[in-house]
Amino acid sequence: MRRGRILILFALILIMGVLAAYLLIGRGGEEVEATPTEEGVVIVPSDMVMVVVAAQDVARGSEIPRDAIVLQQMPADLVVETWIAGTDEEVLYSQVVERRARTDIARGIPVTTAMITEKAGDLLGAGSDAAIAIPPGYTAIAIPMTRLSGVAFALRDGDMVDVLITMMMVDLNPDFQTKLPDHNLMLVDSDGNILTGSGCYRVSRTEMGLECTNEEPPPVGRVVTNEDLDVDIYGVPSEEQRPRLLTQRIVEGATVLHVGTFPVEDIEEEIVAVPTEEAGVGAPPPQQGEVEVVLPPTPDIVTLIVTPQDALAINWAIKVGADIVLTLRAPGDTMSVETVTVSLQYLIDNYNITVPAKLPYGIEPSIEQPIVPVLPNDEIVPQEQQ
Repeated sequence: MRRGRILILFALILIMGVLAAYLLIGRGGEEVEATPTEEGVVIVPSDMVMVVVAAQDVARGSEIPRDAIVLQQMPADLVVETWIAGTDEEVLYSQVVERRARTDIARGIPVTTAMITEKAGDLLGAGSDAAIAIPPGYTAIAIPMTRLSGVAFALRDGDMVDVLITMMMVDLNPDFQTKLPDHNLMLVDSDGNILTGSGCYRVSRTEMGLECTNEEPPPVGRVVTNEDLDVDIYGVPSEEQRPRLLTQRIVEGATVLHVGTFPVEDIEEEIVAVPTEEAGVGAPPPQQGEVEVVLPPTPDIVTLIVTPQDALAINWAIKVGADIVLTLRAPGDTMSVETVTVSLQYLIDNYNITVPAKLPYGIEPSIEQPIVPVLPNDEIVPQEQQ
């Protein structure tokens, strides 16, 4: 809709410029008029042509009737090539009448070939303004955003960001594609004799019967040495496998196309008045002279311009539930810095982290996981208080 208004304004300026130029040039200072013949056919001077102009507003997609357009004479050398113009009146009418408007056509605007169509399938819009901002070979993808992952809402259209992901990894049985350790079964013969040993991973049949051919323990546990008893025992995991955390940058130098949801045309945005903190929930509306506080909607999504391959990587990260964080870069920063995947081992090796000693005392109550502080603005108001 915005592009249509710009096109209309440009056409009006162009027409006024053409008429002004024609008046300045003067054309010898003489007024040229078309002369109708006895048969009613309009004779146009050789240096003039007739231009099809909208006589009324025509809505996009509607059929153009004959009375919706008029023919106006204009110097031939001042006519834009995309205008529908000529010297044959009936030919000009046939090129426009009963065709459909591809866009909204305002009254007084010269009709161009791009404004009309014969096929309903050509009535698609001219596209979004957002698509114009995407360079060739790139694509746009939207990702969820919070106050923490979106640089505290500092992002604005045109900023440059990097995309970081954090995810968990576990060991799998390559055949079953299930999480290790596997569950083992004991095999017995018809007499109830055990055919497998606790430390036997593979068995083979020999002249002496079944024998272990590999003393490697099964994957559900392992042989460990009990130092107190000085014996080897078979250890079984006490809990499921713990996932291993890693984080890495997957996209470098992506451009922010838009922060938040794009506005949708013909849909009025609902503005909700939020009472001030002093007034409290359920306070009466502000009186005359008081200022009503209207909070803008908090953005929960951001659209980035990336390469098609980076778009696939981001889409995969979203679908598997990986944590995505954006980091803000300086304008025009094209420096490429290589990054290394960060894990617990990387932190210990590169940041002088000392593994805590096993002490005979500890903190009470026990801490199973780090306590994450809750920001006041992120606190959820209980339902009964709303």
